[in-house]
Amino acid sequence: MVLEPEVTIGQRLVLINTNSGQKAECRVVAAKPGRDGKRHIAFEFTSADLNFWKMCFPTAGTKPMRRTMKVMFGTVSTTEIVR
Repeated sequence: MVLEPEVTIGQRLVLINTNSGQKAECRVVAAKPGRDGKRHIAFEFTSADLNFWKMCFPTAGTKPMRRTMKVMFGTVSTTEIVR
């Protein structure tokens, strides 16, 4: 994440997901100055069971979905395009 204010390693921050309004506490684990004068920081959430980004991942061993796409005059599967 890129921040303007100075932060220190170990400092606790509260992030707010602007899409969901969810708040989550995190801890700064790395901070490096950027060329633009802002700080590039890495952080970790203090709660492991949090889905802050609202991302879903398939379970291990799940086969990928077949997707279709429109190509000019109709729908063709992606496997037909690759051939």
